Amino acid sequence: MHREKFLSLIGLGFLSSVFLGANNKEIVPQTTECNDPITPPIPEGPFYKDEKLNRFDIREHKKGEEIEYIFKVEDKHCKPIAGAIVDIWQCDCVGVYSDFEVEKSVGETWLRGFQKTDEKGEAKFTSIFPGWYNNRLTHIHFKVHHNGETKLTSNLFFEKEVEAMVFKNPIYANGLNPITIAQDYELRLDKDASRHDKLIMKVAKSGDKLVGRYTVALIS
Repeated sequence: MHREKFLSLIGLGFLSSVFLGANNKEIVPQTTECNDPITPPIPEGPFYKDEKLNRFDIREHKKGEEIEYIFKVEDKHCKPIAGAIVDIWQCDCVGVYSDFEVEKSVGETWLRGFQKTDEKGEAKFTSIFPGWYNNRLTHIHFKVHHNGETKLTSNLFFEKEVEAMVFKNPIYANGLNPITIAQDYELRLDKDASRHDKLIMKVAKSGDKLVGRYTVALIS
């Protein structure tokens, strides 16, 4: 299957989530008790695989700007959730995912892994800043599992200023990502930028690496 056709599955997944949501009459809280936004979902897309890789460093041999991801998982009462599984996956510096025939990467497992949250509700990973590919903003994917259930599947995005800094590195051969929110397969039907804005990972420089932080707020 051609990669562009394969990626069109993302758009179909998004449309399904929109229509299912429209039929759901349940009132879902939008903020926690401390007025933080509940983390919104985004479909997993076509490149998820449950590789069962319990590891902190997911890079393997992949090169790029080093980044430490720090996820904090909390409930709607703003209390940290210990023992939750944070499962992440992302593309490499040129927009390719591991372990898919369409990506010519079958059998590879780079840039995938999971960690359990500690007593502070935190899970940490060492990775590279992701590249990008057509029709998507620069992003990483994640799932949160707790008590045997998948509580959330979503994406995290980055501020354009951070991307501009990172993509100066020539290893990011695609250069700057020109895709807008209105062009993104998963966000293009949103009436505004609010879902995207709730999914921004804050990134700062720390010595020779980047550190990205995000608080995942769950409904239950």
